[in-house]
Amino acid sequence: MKPAFTIWLLLLCFTTTRSFAQNKAQDTTVTPPVQLKTVHIIQYNFFKDSLAFREEYGKALTFRRPKWYEVYQGLSVNINNLYKVTQYKKNKKKISFRHMLLNKEREMYVNSVYTPSLVNKVTQLDGDSLQLFMQRYTPEYSFLKTTSDYDIYLEIKKQYQAFLKTRDSLPPQP
Repeated sequence: MKPAFTIWLLLLCFTTTRSFAQNKAQDTTVTPPVQLKTVHIIQYNFFKDSLAFREEYGKALTFRRPKWYEVYQGLSVNINNLYKVTQYKKNKKKISFRHMLLNKEREMYVNSVYTPSLVNKVTQLDGDSLQLFMQRYTPEYSFLKTTSDYDIYLEIKKQYQAFLKTRDSLPPQP
């Protein structure tokens, strides 16, 4: 390559980069900061959620298959009740849906009482070990419904001792 051409090429590159840098500095403008919307955090309340759940699925939760004796009204037959009684598959689906909703409500109650903050307060676990403990030793709905807070604390401590024994005896996970 000729030396004059290389010098000319270097000068051309230098002037274009210099002019680009000067233009870039002039083009930048300060944008005002973005204002985020305010977020209101509402504490979880099982009883309000349960009432809303019952209101939303009220018809499904109160479903009852009509009985055969309800078909007859004196000497006449109620066609609507006869039709509802003979819909076996539909009735079975509605009953299973009702059981599923009741189980979901029980699960929501257990999750509202047996919280990570409660278990952390009693056992001082946190992180993955807390999640593992809560998955393995979740108490039953009937137990939580019938016992006092003190009994729940004792049960968590008892299960924590069992958790420590099994955790120490297991080989480390890769």
